[in-house]
Amino acid sequence: MSPQGDHGAVPAGLPGYIAFFEAEYPRVVHSLMRAGATYEEAEDSAQDAMQALLDQWPACKSPAGWVRKVAWHSYCKRAERNRKRLALESQNARLAHPLPPDHTEPDEHERVLRILRGLPPRQGQVLALHLDDYSAPEIAGLLGLKASTVRSNLRHALTTLRSSLDNHEEEGGSHVRKG
Repeated sequence: MSPQGDHGAVPAGLPGYIAFFEAEYPRVVHSLMRAGATYEEAEDSAQDAMQALLDQWPACKSPAGWVRKVAWHSYCKRAERNRKRLALESQNARLAHPLPPDHTEPDEHERVLRILRGLPPRQGQVLALHLDDYSAPEIAGLLGLKASTVRSNLRHALTTLRSSLDNHEEEGGSHVRKG
């Protein structure tokens, strides 16, 4: 998506929006992906947020925080719809075709994504922003939270991630050595 949207024209007086879009759009997409979104989900949600920001641009005091919050809400709505659809499809597939006995585990990347998607939404959001090199006070400012709440969410997310990865290694499912 370009900052011009579908029609190619940017309303007069919005050059700041174009610069913001070019700098922040990729960061918002990657942040959502770090929170567990697929590339398509992240891109769609970021596009929704950037389009909504265009309408709010002149009055928006904190566009970076605003667009991330809107993108996050858009992603959560999409993810919930997709989870319900996938659960139903999975249930129907299991009923129609049971897994063969030689079914193998998903690869490492898919397993980590599954763990990330299983985090509570706020923990996933905080972890994604942390991985984008935001500090706890910066994340707190973006999300309207206390820095201590951000640190707590980050600590719980990392504990869950480590525990899940450690459990998988103990079960013999990984050839990665702990460092």
